[in-house]
Amino acid sequence: MKSLVTCFIAALFLGGCTPPTKQRSEPVSVSSVTCNYNSQIAPAERAKDLLKLSKLLAMLKRQEGCTIDDLDNLKRKMSKIAAEKASELVQRGKLVEAEKWLQHKYAPLTLWKTQFVRGRIAAKRQQWGKAALFYNKALDLIAYLNAIGQKPSLIEIQKLYKLASETQLLAGISPSLRDGEPSGIMRDDLGIEIRKRPIPVQFVYDKTMLTDRGKKSAKELVKYLAQKQPNRITLIGHTDEHGGEAYNCKLSKGRALALKDYLVKIGKFSASVITAVGKGEQEPFDFYDLSRYTQEEIDQINRRVEFVIDGDGAYRNCLSTEL
Repeated sequence: MKSLVTCFIAALFLGGCTPPTKQRSEPVSVSSVTCNYNSQIAPAERAKDLLKLSKLLAMLKRQEGCTIDDLDNLKRKMSKIAAEKASELVQRGKLVEAEKWLQHKYAPLTLWKTQFVRGRIAAKRQQWGKAALFYNKALDLIAYLNAIGQKPSLIEIQKLYKLASETQLLAGISPSLRDGEPSGIMRDDLGIEIRKRPIPVQFVYDKTMLTDRGKKSAKELVKYLAQKQPNRITLIGHTDEHGGEAYNCKLSKGRALALKDYLVKIGKFSASVITAVGKGEQEPFDFYDLSRYTQEEIDQINRRVEFVIDGDGAYRNCLSTEL
């Protein structure tokens, strides 16, 4: 009874009291309870247990005080693990299972590696348009990493650039701009040296006439060149190895000339700034891995036109005689 009276008096003068039978605990800092799952995240990360990590991510989202950086850090770890798991499965031909690990639940952040694996899956299914789209998106993400000093190795970038180029040539599409800026293989900030860029412009078989799809790709090139405003443009035609050397040389230059005429007519570029060169079958495409394609696909990739802007102009026809 006496203690209750004492408590009441203390409440009047001090605004409260602590029962004498209990000790006042130290105040708990917010940081000690905020995002305090490292002890669980670390072993799950080492075990590459994406199911456990996805549950921990859900808990962090509900925990008061977790910052965007806290969440993004875990998302980045999960997405890297998911890309590694999916890549291993693609290598073993298990594409459906690979796609499972690339779902948002397990790969909540889009990384260049996740886009790269999605491109590999599409390429395995010969979905060349989808593969080219994913590979080019991966290149866009790499350009961002280059800007903040976290770029991948040059070998990885060169591999991705070649695969993006190959699948674009097979798909016959050329998305050169995104939001008005060069994207994918058309970028200049990938951190690798690019002298010639392939254009997936398709022609009627054994002729110099552009197909409807070829005209769409040519229009994309017009948009790109209009944005760059080069002082000099060199178009370099190539063929596959079928047919005679002289014939292929003539055909390759004829196709480069056909594209030049299209750029002059549709893009309103001056004919004097565009040079058309034919290389025939002499310079086949520098593939990343020939074993990925059938002979027909290899031939299709070799039948291409490349372009150079503001180069030194030192490109010669495959034959010494004028074509």
